[in-house]
Amino acid sequence: MKKQFSLIIFAVIVSAISIKAQQNENNLLEHQKEILNWLDEYNVPAVGIGIIKDGEITECKVFGEQRKGVPVNDNTIFAIASVTKTITTMVTLKLIESGQWSLDEPLYHYWIDPDIKDDNRHKSLTTRHILSHQSGFPNWRTDLVSNKLEFLFEPGAEHNYSGEGFEYLKKALEQKFQKSLDELSDSVLFKPLKMKDTKYRWKDTIDKSRFAFRHNAQREEYKYQRGMRTSAAAGLLITIEDYSKFGIDVMNGAGLSEELFNNMISSQVEIKNNVDQGLGWEIIRNLPNKEYALVHEGGSSGVQTIVVLLPVSKRGIIVFTNGYEGDIVYTKIIEEYFDLGRDILKTLAAMSYNPDNLKIVEVSSDILSKYTGSYFIKSFQMEVELILEDDMLKLKSPQNIIALYPETETVFFAKDDDLVIEFVVGKNKKISGFMMTFRGAEPEFSKKIKE
Repeated sequence: MKKQFSLIIFAVIVSAISIKAQQNENNLLEHQKEILNWLDEYNVPAVGIGIIKDGEITECKVFGEQRKGVPVNDNTIFAIASVTKTITTMVTLKLIESGQWSLDEPLYHYWIDPDIKDDNRHKSLTTRHILSHQSGFPNWRTDLVSNKLEFLFEPGAEHNYSGEGFEYLKKALEQKFQKSLDELSDSVLFKPLKMKDTKYRWKDTIDKSRFAFRHNAQREEYKYQRGMRTSAAAGLLITIEDYSKFGIDVMNGAGLSEELFNNMISSQVEIKNNVDQGLGWEIIRNLPNKEYALVHEGGSSGVQTIVVLLPVSKRGIIVFTNGYEGDIVYTKIIEEYFDLGRDILKTLAAMSYNPDNLKIVEVSSDILSKYTGSYFIKSFQMEVELILEDDMLKLKSPQNIIALYPETETVFFAKDDDLVIEFVVGKNKKISGFMMTFRGAEPEFSKKIKE
Protein backbone atom coordinates (compact mmCIF):
# COMPACT_ATOMS: atom_id res chain seq x y z
CA MET A 1 0.00 0.00 0.00
CA LYS A 2 1.27 3.44 -0.89
CA LYS A 3 2.40 5.39 2.18
CA GLN A 4 -0.14 7.92 3.43
CA PHE A 5 1.17 11.42 4.26
CA SER A 6 4.62 10.71 2.82
CA LEU A 7 7.43 13.23 2.89
CA ILE A 8 6.05 14.84 -0.25
CA ILE A 9 2.68 15.47 1.38
CA PHE A 10 4.32 16.67 4.55
CA ALA A 11 6.22 19.23 2.52
CA VAL A 12 2.95 20.35 0.93
CA ILE A 13 1.42 20.80 4.39
CA VAL A 14 4.40 22.68 5.77
CA SER A 15 4.36 25.06 2.77
CA ALA A 16 0.59 25.62 3.03
CA ILE A 17 1.23 29.24 3.96
CA SER A 18 1.60 29.97 0.24
CA ILE A 19 -1.85 28.61 -0.58
CA LYS A 20 -4.86 30.90 -0.85
CA ALA A 21 -7.34 31.45 1.99
CA GLN A 22 -8.24 28.28 3.88
CA GLN A 23 -11.97 28.78 3.64
CA ASN A 24 -13.40 29.09 0.14
CA GLU A 25 -17.16 29.36 0.02
CA ASN A 26 -17.36 29.52 -3.78
CA ASN A 27 -18.93 26.83 -5.89
CA LEU A 28 -16.48 24.04 -6.79
CA LEU A 29 -17.26 24.52 -10.49
CA GLU A 30 -15.72 27.98 -10.26
CA HIS A 31 -12.43 26.25 -9.41
CA GLN A 32 -12.64 23.56 -12.06
CA LYS A 33 -9.52 24.82 -13.87
CA GLU A 34 -7.44 24.73 -10.69
CA ILE A 35 -8.66 21.22 -9.80
CA LEU A 36 -8.02 19.91 -13.31
CA ASN A 37 -4.51 21.40 -13.18
CA TRP A 38 -3.80 19.42 -9.99
CA LEU A 39 -5.08 16.24 -11.64
CA ASP A 40 -2.85 16.85 -14.63
CA GLU A 41 0.21 17.72 -12.52
CA TYR A 42 0.01 14.51 -10.49
CA ASN A 43 -1.29 12.14 -13.22
CA VAL A 44 -4.57 11.51 -11.40
CA PRO A 45 -7.46 10.95 -13.84
CA ALA A 46 -10.41 11.83 -11.60
CA VAL A 47 -11.41 13.30 -8.26
CA GLY A 48 -14.81 13.30 -6.58
CA ILE A 49 -15.57 15.89 -3.90
CA GLY A 50 -18.49 16.00 -1.49
CA ILE A 51 -19.12 19.04 0.71
CA ILE A 52 -21.49 18.88 3.71
CA LYS A 53 -22.63 22.04 5.51
CA ASP A 54 -25.23 22.34 8.26
CA GLY A 55 -25.93 18.63 7.96
CA GLU A 56 -26.85 18.81 4.28
CA ILE A 57 -25.09 17.94 1.03
CA THR A 58 -24.21 21.24 -0.62
CA GLU A 59 -22.00 19.92 -3.42
CA CYS A 60 -21.18 16.57 -5.03
CA LYS A 61 -18.86 17.17 -7.96
CA VAL A 62 -16.55 14.91 -9.94
CA PHE A 63 -13.78 16.22 -12.21
CA GLY A 64 -11.57 14.59 -14.83
CA GLU A 65 -11.81 11.22 -16.57
CA GLN A 66 -12.98 7.82 -15.42
CA ARG A 67 -10.48 6.34 -17.88
CA LYS A 68 -8.74 7.70 -20.97
CA GLY A 69 -11.28 9.42 -23.19
CA VAL A 70 -14.23 8.79 -20.85
CA PRO A 71 -15.33 11.92 -18.97
CA VAL A 72 -16.69 11.65 -15.45
CA ASN A 73 -20.18 12.49 -14.27
CA ASP A 74 -21.33 13.40 -10.80
CA ASN A 75 -22.61 9.88 -10.10
CA THR A 76 -19.26 8.24 -10.93
CA ILE A 77 -18.58 5.13 -8.84
CA PHE A 78 -15.28 5.02 -6.95
CA ALA A 79 -13.44 2.25 -5.13
CA ILE A 80 -12.56 3.66 -1.69
CA ALA A 81 -10.01 1.20 -0.25
CA SER A 82 -9.77 1.25 3.56
CA VAL A 83 -12.50 3.87 4.02
CA THR A 84 -14.68 0.75 3.65
CA LYS A 85 -13.99 0.14 7.35
CA THR A 86 -16.16 3.10 8.32
CA ILE A 87 -19.13 1.44 6.62
CA THR A 88 -18.48 -1.93 8.27
CA THR A 89 -18.12 -0.16 11.60
CA MET A 90 -21.50 1.51 11.34
CA VAL A 91 -23.24 -1.69 10.22
CA THR A 92 -21.82 -3.37 13.31
CA LEU A 93 -22.79 -0.51 15.66
CA LYS A 94 -26.34 -0.51 14.31
CA LEU A 95 -26.57 -4.26 15.05
CA ILE A 96 -25.28 -3.55 18.56
CA GLU A 97 -27.86 -0.78 19.00
CA SER A 98 -30.67 -3.16 18.01
CA GLY A 99 -29.51 -5.63 20.67
CA GLN A 100 -28.47 -8.27 18.14
CA TRP A 101 -24.73 -7.97 18.71
CA SER A 102 -22.36 -7.08 21.54
CA LEU A 103 -19.39 -4.75 21.63
CA ASP A 104 -17.55 -6.75 24.27
CA GLU A 105 -18.67 -10.36 23.81
CA PRO A 106 -15.77 -12.64 22.80
CA LEU A 107 -15.95 -13.40 19.10
CA TYR A 108 -14.91 -17.04 19.49
CA HIS A 109 -18.55 -17.76 20.34
CA TYR A 110 -19.20 -17.34 16.60
CA TRP A 111 -15.91 -17.71 14.75
CA ILE A 112 -12.37 -18.99 15.30
CA ASP A 113 -9.89 -18.69 12.48
CA PRO A 114 -8.17 -22.07 11.99
CA ASP A 115 -4.75 -20.40 12.04
CA ILE A 116 -5.17 -19.27 15.68
CA LYS A 117 -7.37 -22.01 17.13
CA ASP A 118 -4.50 -23.25 19.31
CA ASP A 119 -3.63 -19.78 20.59
CA ASN A 120 -5.78 -19.06 23.64
CA ARG A 121 -5.57 -15.34 23.00
CA HIS A 122 -8.44 -15.76 20.55
CA LYS A 123 -10.78 -16.23 23.53
CA SER A 124 -10.34 -12.62 24.64
CA LEU A 125 -10.82 -11.01 21.20
CA THR A 126 -13.91 -8.74 20.98
CA THR A 127 -15.59 -6.41 18.51
CA ARG A 128 -14.26 -3.42 20.49
CA HIS A 129 -10.69 -4.65 19.97
CA ILE A 130 -11.25 -4.92 16.22
CA LEU A 131 -13.01 -1.60 15.68
CA SER A 132 -10.28 0.17 17.68
CA HIS A 133 -7.43 -1.69 15.95
CA GLN A 134 -6.31 -3.43 19.12
CA SER A 135 -6.94 -6.97 17.86
CA GLY A 136 -3.29 -8.00 18.02
CA PHE A 137 -3.34 -8.99 14.34
CA PRO A 138 -1.01 -7.73 11.59
CA ASN A 139 -2.58 -5.59 8.89
CA TRP A 140 -2.71 -8.69 6.63
CA ARG A 141 -1.61 -12.24 7.28
CA THR A 142 0.25 -12.09 3.97
CA ASP A 143 2.54 -9.52 5.62
CA LEU A 144 3.98 -12.40 7.64
CA VAL A 145 6.50 -14.92 6.35
CA SER A 146 4.15 -17.75 7.34
CA ASN A 147 1.22 -16.26 5.39
CA LYS A 148 -0.90 -17.37 8.35
CA LEU A 149 -2.87 -15.31 10.83
CA GLU A 150 -0.98 -14.76 14.08
CA PHE A 151 -1.36 -12.63 17.19
CA LEU A 152 1.44 -10.11 17.50
CA PHE A 153 0.28 -9.20 21.02
CA GLU A 154 -2.58 -9.79 23.44
CA PRO A 155 -5.88 -8.23 22.24
CA GLY A 156 -6.30 -4.83 23.86
CA ALA A 157 -2.64 -4.46 24.80
CA GLU A 158 -1.56 -2.20 21.92
CA HIS A 159 -2.74 -0.36 18.83
CA ASN A 160 -1.91 -1.81 15.42
CA TYR A 161 -3.94 -1.03 12.31
CA SER A 162 -5.39 -4.27 10.97
CA GLY A 163 -7.49 -5.17 7.97
CA GLU A 164 -7.43 -8.77 9.16
CA GLY A 165 -9.38 -7.73 12.23
CA PHE A 166 -12.26 -6.46 10.10
CA GLU A 167 -12.23 -9.64 8.01
CA TYR A 168 -12.39 -11.62 11.25
CA LEU A 169 -15.38 -9.56 12.39
CA LYS A 170 -17.11 -10.18 9.06
CA LYS A 171 -16.76 -13.95 9.52
CA ALA A 172 -18.20 -13.75 13.03
CA LEU A 173 -21.16 -11.63 11.92
CA GLU A 174 -21.94 -13.92 9.02
CA GLN A 175 -21.77 -17.01 11.23
CA LYS A 176 -24.04 -15.47 13.85
CA PHE A 177 -26.72 -14.15 11.47
CA GLN A 178 -26.32 -16.71 8.67
CA LYS A 179 -26.36 -13.80 6.26
CA SER A 180 -23.62 -12.24 4.17
CA LEU A 181 -22.17 -8.87 5.12
CA ASP A 182 -23.75 -7.58 1.90
CA GLU A 183 -27.21 -8.65 3.10
CA LEU A 184 -26.72 -7.28 6.61
CA SER A 185 -25.52 -3.95 5.23
CA ASP A 186 -28.41 -3.69 2.80
CA SER A 187 -30.95 -4.19 5.57
CA VAL A 188 -29.52 -1.95 8.31
CA LEU A 189 -27.68 0.75 6.33
CA PHE A 190 -27.84 0.91 2.54
CA LYS A 191 -31.60 0.66 2.05
CA PRO A 192 -32.59 2.89 5.01
CA LEU A 193 -30.24 5.64 3.77
CA LYS A 194 -31.13 5.06 0.09
CA MET A 195 -27.49 4.33 -0.77
CA LYS A 196 -28.51 2.82 -4.09
CA ASP A 197 -25.05 2.84 -5.69
CA THR A 198 -23.08 1.19 -2.88
CA LYS A 199 -21.69 -2.36 -3.17
CA TYR A 200 -18.91 -4.29 -1.44
CA ARG A 201 -17.82 -6.03 -4.62
CA TRP A 202 -18.07 -5.93 -8.36
CA LYS A 203 -21.35 -7.43 -9.59
CA ASP A 204 -22.78 -7.92 -13.04
CA THR A 205 -25.31 -5.20 -12.24
CA ILE A 206 -22.63 -2.51 -11.84
CA ASP A 207 -22.65 0.14 -14.55
CA LYS A 208 -19.09 0.00 -15.90
CA SER A 209 -19.69 3.21 -17.83
CA ARG A 210 -19.80 5.02 -14.47
CA PHE A 211 -16.73 3.43 -12.84
CA ALA A 212 -13.57 5.41 -12.07
CA PHE A 213 -10.96 2.89 -13.19
CA ARG A 214 -7.78 2.74 -11.12
CA HIS A 215 -4.52 4.13 -12.54
CA ASN A 216 -0.82 3.98 -11.67
CA ALA A 217 1.66 6.84 -11.29
CA GLN A 218 2.08 7.08 -15.08
CA ARG A 219 -1.70 7.39 -15.49
CA GLU A 220 -1.84 3.91 -16.98
CA GLU A 221 -4.93 1.85 -16.21
CA TYR A 222 -4.44 -1.21 -14.03
CA LYS A 223 -5.43 -4.40 -15.82
CA TYR A 224 -7.23 -5.82 -12.80
CA GLN A 225 -10.16 -3.75 -11.55
CA ARG A 226 -12.81 -6.09 -10.20
CA GLY A 227 -13.12 -7.18 -6.60
CA MET A 228 -15.09 -10.43 -6.70
CA ARG A 229 -15.05 -11.06 -2.95
CA THR A 230 -16.78 -9.03 -0.26
CA SER A 231 -14.25 -7.45 2.07
CA ALA A 232 -15.12 -5.72 5.33
CA ALA A 233 -11.80 -3.85 5.26
CA ALA A 234 -11.36 -2.49 1.73
CA GLY A 235 -12.72 -2.31 -1.79
CA LEU A 236 -16.21 -0.84 -1.31
CA LEU A 237 -17.68 0.73 -4.47
CA ILE A 238 -19.67 3.91 -3.86
CA THR A 239 -20.54 7.36 -5.21
CA ILE A 240 -19.73 10.66 -3.56
CA GLU A 241 -23.45 11.24 -3.04
CA ASP A 242 -23.98 7.90 -1.28
CA TYR A 243 -21.03 8.42 1.03
CA SER A 244 -22.21 11.96 1.79
CA LYS A 245 -25.59 10.54 2.87
CA PHE A 246 -23.71 8.14 5.11
CA GLY A 247 -21.53 10.92 6.55
CA ILE A 248 -24.57 13.00 7.43
CA ASP A 249 -26.14 9.99 9.17
CA VAL A 250 -22.96 9.49 11.22
CA MET A 251 -22.85 13.14 12.29
CA ASN A 252 -26.53 12.99 13.25
CA GLY A 253 -25.87 10.07 15.58
CA ALA A 254 -26.69 7.24 13.16
CA GLY A 255 -29.68 6.23 15.26
CA LEU A 256 -27.36 5.11 18.05
CA SER A 257 -27.97 5.69 21.74
CA GLU A 258 -25.98 8.49 23.32
CA GLU A 259 -23.93 5.89 25.18
CA LEU A 260 -23.01 3.92 22.06
CA PHE A 261 -22.30 7.03 19.98
CA ASN A 262 -20.04 8.32 22.75
CA ASN A 263 -18.25 4.98 22.69
CA MET A 264 -17.60 5.49 18.99
CA ILE A 265 -16.15 8.98 19.41
CA SER A 266 -14.31 8.29 22.68
CA SER A 267 -10.64 7.44 22.83
CA GLN A 268 -10.24 3.68 22.86
CA VAL A 269 -6.48 4.18 22.64
CA GLU A 270 -4.28 7.24 22.09
CA ILE A 271 -2.34 7.16 18.83
CA LYS A 272 -0.48 10.45 19.21
CA ASN A 273 -0.96 13.85 20.79
CA ASN A 274 -4.46 15.09 19.84
CA VAL A 275 -5.13 11.94 17.79
CA ASP A 276 -7.14 9.10 19.29
CA GLN A 277 -8.49 5.87 17.89
CA GLY A 278 -12.23 5.60 18.36
CA LEU A 279 -14.44 2.82 17.07
CA GLY A 280 -13.73 2.71 13.35
CA TRP A 281 -12.53 6.33 13.16
CA GLU A 282 -9.44 8.32 14.00
CA ILE A 283 -10.44 11.29 16.15
CA ILE A 284 -8.62 14.62 15.84
CA ARG A 285 -8.96 16.65 19.06
CA ASN A 286 -8.51 20.28 20.09
CA LEU A 287 -9.52 21.93 16.84
CA PRO A 288 -10.68 25.58 16.83
CA ASN A 289 -14.19 26.36 18.11
CA LYS A 290 -14.26 23.18 20.23
CA GLU A 291 -14.50 21.03 17.11
CA TYR A 292 -13.28 17.47 16.77
CA ALA A 293 -12.94 15.54 13.51
CA LEU A 294 -13.72 11.96 12.55
CA VAL A 295 -11.19 10.99 9.90
CA HIS A 296 -10.43 7.94 7.78
CA GLU A 297 -8.08 7.53 4.84
CA GLY A 298 -7.84 4.82 2.24
CA GLY A 299 -5.03 3.85 -0.09
CA SER A 300 -4.34 0.98 -2.47
CA SER A 301 -3.15 0.55 -6.04
CA GLY A 302 -4.67 3.46 -7.94
CA VAL A 303 -6.98 4.53 -5.10
CA GLN A 304 -6.44 7.36 -2.61
CA THR A 305 -9.38 8.56 -0.50
CA ILE A 306 -10.10 10.57 2.63
CA VAL A 307 -13.16 11.49 4.70
CA VAL A 308 -13.32 14.27 7.31
CA LEU A 309 -16.47 14.81 9.39
CA LEU A 310 -17.08 17.53 12.01
CA PRO A 311 -20.02 16.35 14.16
CA VAL A 312 -20.22 19.54 16.26
CA SER A 313 -20.96 21.86 13.33
CA LYS A 314 -22.36 19.12 11.05
CA ARG A 315 -19.82 19.74 8.30
CA GLY A 316 -17.63 17.47 6.27
CA ILE A 317 -15.59 16.85 3.16
CA ILE A 318 -15.22 13.62 1.20
CA VAL A 319 -12.55 13.25 -1.50
CA PHE A 320 -12.12 10.15 -3.68
CA THR A 321 -9.50 9.71 -6.42
CA ASN A 322 -8.50 6.99 -8.88
CA GLY A 323 -4.78 7.70 -9.19
CA TYR A 324 -1.58 6.69 -7.42
CA GLU A 325 -0.76 10.26 -6.31
CA GLY A 326 -4.35 11.04 -5.38
CA ASP A 327 -3.31 11.73 -1.78
CA ILE A 328 -1.42 14.82 -2.92
CA VAL A 329 -4.49 15.99 -4.80
CA TYR A 330 -6.84 15.46 -1.88
CA THR A 331 -4.41 17.23 0.45
CA LYS A 332 -4.53 20.32 -1.76
CA ILE A 333 -8.32 20.17 -2.03
CA ILE A 334 -8.88 19.84 1.70
CA GLU A 335 -6.49 22.71 2.44
CA GLU A 336 -8.09 24.91 -0.19
CA TYR A 337 -11.79 24.21 0.24
CA PHE A 338 -12.22 23.19 3.89
CA ASP A 339 -11.62 25.82 6.55
CA LEU A 340 -10.15 23.45 9.16
CA GLY A 341 -8.38 21.35 6.57
CA ARG A 342 -4.92 22.71 7.28
CA ASP A 343 -5.27 22.15 11.04
CA ILE A 344 -6.46 18.59 10.53
CA LEU A 345 -3.76 17.69 8.03
CA LYS A 346 -1.03 19.18 10.21
CA THR A 347 -2.25 17.10 13.14
CA LEU A 348 -2.26 13.96 11.01
CA ALA A 349 1.23 14.70 9.72
CA ALA A 350 2.44 15.23 13.28
CA MET A 351 1.44 11.64 14.05
CA SER A 352 4.78 10.60 12.62
CA TYR A 353 7.83 10.50 14.81
CA ASN A 354 9.89 13.67 14.98
CA PRO A 355 13.37 12.57 16.11
CA ASP A 356 14.25 16.07 17.24
CA ASN A 357 11.53 15.85 19.88
CA LEU A 358 12.31 12.33 21.08
CA LYS A 359 14.31 11.58 24.17
CA ILE A 360 16.90 8.84 23.77
CA VAL A 361 17.01 6.43 26.70
CA GLU A 362 19.75 4.07 27.80
CA VAL A 363 19.27 0.38 27.04
CA SER A 364 21.74 -2.23 28.26
CA SER A 365 23.82 -4.29 25.86
CA ASP A 366 22.20 -7.44 27.27
CA ILE A 367 18.78 -6.25 26.09
CA LEU A 368 20.10 -4.95 22.77
CA SER A 369 21.75 -8.30 22.05
CA LYS A 370 18.32 -10.01 22.21
CA TYR A 371 17.27 -8.01 19.17
CA THR A 372 20.19 -8.97 16.95
CA GLY A 373 19.66 -11.43 14.12
CA SER A 374 18.10 -11.64 10.67
CA TYR A 375 14.60 -10.40 9.83
CA PHE A 376 12.53 -10.70 6.66
CA ILE A 377 10.72 -7.59 5.32
CA LYS A 378 8.04 -8.99 3.06
CA SER A 379 7.00 -5.79 1.26
CA PHE A 380 10.60 -5.39 0.05
CA GLN A 381 11.21 -9.15 -0.30
CA MET A 382 14.43 -8.49 1.54
CA GLU A 383 16.34 -9.93 4.46
CA VAL A 384 17.94 -7.43 6.83
CA GLU A 385 20.22 -7.93 9.79
CA LEU A 386 20.22 -6.20 13.15
CA ILE A 387 23.71 -5.94 14.56
CA LEU A 388 25.24 -4.60 17.77
CA GLU A 389 28.16 -2.28 17.13
CA ASP A 390 29.77 0.08 19.63
CA ASP A 391 26.88 -0.61 22.05
CA MET A 392 24.41 0.64 19.42
CA LEU A 393 21.77 -1.32 17.56
CA LYS A 394 22.04 -0.97 13.78
CA LEU A 395 19.93 -2.16 10.88
CA LYS A 396 22.05 -3.55 8.08
CA SER A 397 20.54 -3.97 4.61
CA PRO A 398 22.19 -4.67 1.25
CA GLN A 399 22.13 -0.91 0.60
CA ASN A 400 23.26 0.68 3.86
CA ILE A 401 23.52 0.57 7.65
CA ILE A 402 21.08 2.62 9.75
CA ALA A 403 21.70 3.49 13.40
CA LEU A 404 18.69 2.91 15.66
CA TYR A 405 18.13 5.03 18.76
CA PRO A 406 16.06 3.75 21.69
CA GLU A 407 12.99 5.72 22.73
CA THR A 408 12.07 2.87 25.10
CA GLU A 409 13.48 -0.60 25.64
CA THR A 410 11.40 -1.91 22.73
CA VAL A 411 10.85 1.12 20.45
CA PHE A 412 13.72 2.42 18.29
CA PHE A 413 13.89 5.15 15.65
CA ALA A 414 16.25 6.27 12.91
CA LYS A 415 17.11 9.95 12.98
CA ASP A 416 17.35 10.52 9.24
CA ASP A 417 15.10 7.89 7.67
CA ASP A 418 11.64 8.39 9.23
CA LEU A 419 11.82 4.78 10.35
CA VAL A 420 10.44 3.42 13.63
CA ILE A 421 10.60 -0.20 14.71
CA GLU A 422 8.99 -1.80 17.75
CA PHE A 423 10.03 -5.28 18.81
CA VAL A 424 7.40 -7.96 19.38
CA VAL A 425 7.76 -10.63 22.04
CA GLY A 426 6.37 -14.05 21.12
CA LYS A 427 4.67 -16.64 23.30
CA ASN A 428 8.02 -18.14 24.28
CA LYS A 429 9.25 -14.74 25.55
CA LYS A 430 11.68 -14.53 22.64
CA ILE A 431 11.71 -11.76 20.03
CA SER A 432 9.41 -12.91 17.22
CA GLY A 433 9.98 -9.87 15.02
CA PHE A 434 9.40 -6.14 14.84
CA MET A 435 6.71 -3.75 13.64
CA MET A 436 8.17 -1.33 11.09
CA THR A 437 6.57 2.04 10.43
CA PHE A 438 7.49 4.92 8.13
CA ARG A 439 6.00 8.42 8.35
CA GLY A 440 2.22 8.02 8.13
CA ALA A 441 2.38 4.48 6.72
CA GLU A 442 0.58 1.46 8.07
CA PRO A 443 2.80 -0.74 10.26
CA GLU A 444 4.30 -3.90 8.79
CA PHE A 445 5.43 -6.92 10.76
CA SER A 446 8.88 -8.29 9.93
CA LYS A 447 9.54 -11.75 11.30
CA LYS A 448 12.79 -12.78 12.93
CA ILE A 449 14.15 -15.69 10.90
CA LYS A 450 17.57 -16.22 12.43
CA GLU A 451 19.32 -15.45 15.70
